[in-house]
Amino acid sequence: MAVLSTSRSWRATLAVSALLVSFGPLHGAAQQQQQQGIPVPKWLSDNGKDLFTDLQTEENVFSDGACESREKLLKEMAGHGEPDASHHRARVLLDLGSCMFKQDNYAKSALRYASAISEMNVPNEDTLLARQETAHIPLMRQAADLMKKHQLTEAAVALRRCRVILERNVKTIIKHVHKQMKQGGQDPPPVEKIQEEIPGYGKTGQMLPNIVKQIPHAIKSELQQMELLDNSLDSLDKKMAVTVGSLKQSRTRLDKGKGAASSGVLLYVKALPTEPVAPADSLLTAQEIEKEVSKALIEESASVEKSLTLVKRAQLGKDCKEDKGLTKTCEALQKVPDVMSNGFGETRLVIAKAGKKQSLDVCTTNANVAIVVAAKDGVKLTVKGHDPQELEAGKPVVVDFCLEASLEAKEQTAVLFAQVWHPEFAAVERTTELRLRSEGFGLKEDVLKAATKIVNDNAKKTWDKTAKAWRKASAIVEQLRSGAEAEVEAAKQKEKEADEAKRAQDMDEDENRKKGLEELEIKRAAKKKKEEELEAKRKHQAEVREQERAMKDPWLNAPAVKAVEAKIEDFKEQRRDANAKLEFEDSTQLTKDISAAERELKRATKKARKEHKKAEKEGRKPDYSSAASDTKEKSADKEDKEEKSADKEDKVDKKAAEIEKIKKELEDVKEKKKAATEAENFKEAKKLKAKQQALQDKLGKLEL
Repeated sequence: MAVLSTSRSWRATLAVSALLVSFGPLHGAAQQQQQQGIPVPKWLSDNGKDLFTDLQTEENVFSDGACESREKLLKEMAGHGEPDASHHRARVLLDLGSCMFKQDNYAKSALRYASAISEMNVPNEDTLLARQETAHIPLMRQAADLMKKHQLTEAAVALRRCRVILERNVKTIIKHVHKQMKQGGQDPPPVEKIQEEIPGYGKTGQMLPNIVKQIPHAIKSELQQMELLDNSLDSLDKKMAVTVGSLKQSRTRLDKGKGAASSGVLLYVKALPTEPVAPADSLLTAQEIEKEVSKALIEESASVEKSLTLVKRAQLGKDCKEDKGLTKTCEALQKVPDVMSNGFGETRLVIAKAGKKQSLDVCTTNANVAIVVAAKDGVKLTVKGHDPQELEAGKPVVVDFCLEASLEAKEQTAVLFAQVWHPEFAAVERTTELRLRSEGFGLKEDVLKAATKIVNDNAKKTWDKTAKAWRKASAIVEQLRSGAEAEVEAAKQKEKEADEAKRAQDMDEDENRKKGLEELEIKRAAKKKKEEELEAKRKHQAEVREQERAMKDPWLNAPAVKAVEAKIEDFKEQRRDANAKLEFEDSTQLTKDISAAERELKRATKKARKEHKKAEKEGRKPDYSSAASDTKEKSADKEDKEEKSADKEDKVDKKAAEIEKIKKELEDVKEKKKAATEAENFKEAKKLKAKQQALQDKLGKLEL
């Protein structure tokens, strides 16, 4: 129960401290509290402490960056069993639930809220719902779960209830702070003036932004949560307006924006659609009127000649107080809670005259619906844009009177026109609006208390049942659900198509890459072959030069000369490596070694030439002269073989080129033959068929 027991007292203490900072001298204890904020848990790692501190100073509580940091912080907090660990995990999980809701990830949002509730160690969600400071938590979980299931109107109810409760919590904090400031000798502005700035979420106004700056941990999260809810309800309202056209009309007429006074008599409730016309069995209040009122209405209304006001602004109207012959009807109406607690509307007896169109009043809020009951048969109800409906005597019909509606009767008939609460307008919303608008409605304190008591008592007994029956019978609810499902499916299909297109593109790119690699390999092979041919040619030329030199100066083939030449080549190779490595000392030494070897080569060559001349005079040939002749013969044989191999390769290449040419020509002929056949040019097709056969025969012979 740590979260429940500490949350409110901590907020109140911090709030008092901060407002003293804003408007007067700061006491030592208050200053210490302000500086401390929420203490960083000592059991967190250094990284976890950094994340915790960063989140406390985050300007936008539900920004993408803040949400990402909370995910990391949650991992840092996992597995800890310290006394306050559950409390801190619950706070992080609650904010993550809001993060996920903002991102339209309702499944994960519901899961985060459920995890937060489990960390609070409470028996069940009803425990949280019973307390104003925590009731918004299970309501947000319910809203996320309902959005996931596409139950839009029920989700909207949960979101609106949550919004009202959060605003009450913020007002409570402000009142508490205001009281403490006055007790501390300060002269703060009226509390109502500060509360009037709540719709700006602490971002606009004269007082509230300063309060938020001083006590961000006590109030900022609630204000930004309210902003998130307002944005979600706006989005939901626009989505519903696509299916329910009357919502847009009602909003245009009733919604005066955030700057409008909340105490006025006009009210637009977001995401609260109504059936244009609905039967009595869809609304329990209509069934109550049929049971309690219809019989008395039929008995007493026959003598009524003009319209009468029976109930107005949650109390009996003047025509019920002044006995106008409707005593039983007025008594019966007092037994219907949604009539007697409705501060917005009034219940009247309308006289529909024969053959004359009688327009009905237009709503001052879409949080009301009308129940119409005719005292006689023969009355026709028409709602603009919909087919007329015949009213049966004593049988109620529910009407969305935010749309233009009218009555027509065959003979003069009394019709009860009762304005009652919309079944999906929750009790907490009703009592809040009654208190806000009591002055505008002219409600005295005793009437206001009686009306709110009726609302709360009736809600405990029948509100859930009434709302469920309404949703079950509503075609709009089903249309919205199926529309939301279709939208999700369309998004999934679009995503699937995008994935398939990307995969196809990737495959094409992969094929192109493979093709490119193949072409690259062919080019590399051709380059390698060319290099090998050049190397072979170079070696061949070197061998020829060597042979020519050997034939011209046979003594150069003497082993001693060859050995020295090999040594010189080795020294030169070593010098090239040394120069490449910038080893200049080694390079200098090798240059000296090469010079010495070259001098040695001259001596060896001179000696070999003398020995060769001497051998010729004696009529003999040195062994290296025979070897040179053999090498020349082998080289000639090798040249002959290479020429024959090259001729053979040329023939193969020409044959392959011819085969490829015939294949292309064959494909072209096939295409032309197909086109001629489709064009019914059978003569041309026959010629092309013969040509195709000739090409196929020629191709077969070449491929043997």
